[in-house]
Formats: sequence, C-alpha cells, structure tokens
Amino acid sequence: MVRQDQFSGFFAEFYDILHAGLGDVEAYLGYARRFGPRILELGSGTGRILIPLARAGFQVTGVDLSDDMMAICRQKLECESSEVRGRARVVKGNIVDLDLGDTFDLVIAPCNLINCLTGPSEGLALLRTARRHLRDGGMFILDSSIPDIPHMVKSNGVTKTFEFTHPLTGTTIIDRFTAWYDFVLQIETDHIILEERDGSRLLRREEVTDTQTYYFPREVRMMLAAAGFRIVHEQGSVIEDIPIDSNAGEMVFFCQKDSDRNLEINMHANCAL
Repeated sequence: MVRQDQFSGFFAEFYDILHAGLGDVEAYLGYARRFGPRILELGSGTGRILIPLARAGFQVTGVDLSDDMMAICRQKLECESSEVRGRARVVKGNIVDLDLGDTFDLVIAPCNLINCLTGPSEGLALLRTARRHLRDGGMFILDSSIPDIPHMVKSNGVTKTFEFTHPLTGTTIIDRFTAWYDFVLQIETDHIILEERDGSRLLRREEVTDTQTYYFPREVRMMLAAAGFRIVHEQGSVIEDIPIDSNAGEMVFFCQKDSDRNLEINMHANCAL
C-alpha cells in the first residue's frame, strides 16, 4: 500500500518504535517544570511527549492533523488514570492557521515539526500560531535538527536498511529509507518502505514518498524575529545546554513575545523580502 505521508497507517504505528528512547521527553518534562503548568504542544502526534507531561501533573493540549496519530494517542490515554486523562486534551487542527481562543504558559513545537511543513511561508505561519497561543511572559520552545551537509551529500540517493523488533508482537520491522536532497531549494524527499515480517513471512508492507524542508540556524532566527519572537536562550541540543556550532546536532530556541512595536518592524521587514 502506498501512503501520502509518514503519519498514517503503518507509519503512524511505527512512529513510537522509531523514536523510542529519545531523551527529549525527559528534557521537555524539565522545561515544563520551569515554564508550565499550562502547555500547548503543536504536532502532538501519538502523545509521545504529551502523555508523560500529563502524567507529571501538567495541563496539556495537543494539536495534530493526522487522524491515525491522534487515534494512537487516544488509545494510549485510555490506559491512563482518569486524573491523567483529565489533564490531557487532544484537538484536531492545522498548526499553520490554528486559533484555539486560548493562551498557554508554555508552547512547544518539538522533534523537527517545522521541517514537516512545505517551506518558509508555512514555517512562518507555524511560528505565528505559536505566538498567538502564548501568554504574555510565557515561553515558546522550538527544536530542529541542524543539517549535516557532508552526511547529506554522501547519503544522497543511497538506500539504508534498518531493522526493529515490534515491542508488542516480537515481529521484525524492516525500514528501507532513501533520501534525496535539493541543495538549492533546501528540500529533502524521502522514500520509505516499511515491512513487517514473522520470520520469512511478509505480514504487511507500506511505502511512502514525502518531502520536508530543512533550515539553518540563521534562517530560523530570522523567521522567529519576523513572527514576533525574541530569542532569550538558544542551545545546540534539546537535552543539554551546549552552543549552536559545528559540533551541535540540533538547534533549540527559547523565545518570548517581542514587543508590538518590534513585531510591526519585523512584519514590514518580512514584507520587503
């Protein structure tokens, strides 16, 4: 079966398996303790971050557009206590034009969310959505991978194969991943084939071709300014406070609303580009 994106069907189920063991969940729990307690997660998906936040006592609203990802999140929430379920709200919505009519202490756009959008205009719309839902004095956190250009050049068009064990069934999941890079338009096109096998027997197979946009730190800083944010801190890893430099694999920006006057200036500058 061919899918249109990486967030439906077998790919939605595979998402948690692929991201198992990442340290960003603990990191966001720490940030929630500093900046919570009311949190909005943009692109909440399967609840990988949302549910631990709700378990820890925070009021969390998650927004996503994928029915399959949201269904997995709701299934997982059914296994939680009534107290945890009462602290978690999952809303279907498009993050580029969302308006919940509410503001939050902490807004997060984790795990390369901005890269999933088709280009700078949608990325800027995402940032404006974040600002619209951030209370005065609140904190917005955006994290994204820094493009590794030497690796991208070397791996351009090369198929890589990975194997995972399904945590519930013990079956083998084979992930064949091929990425092509447009180094002018900064577009990554991914072709992914997922297979689930029980020994030599093929149980299911799905494939997808999807595109992402990649950014460099200077671009993201400019987009944040254009969206009306002031960067109060930045670091090169979501789990530790290191500089954004050639040794960093990520760029993490901690932002607050800029003044309305500065926002007006940035808006005019953005229109002139």
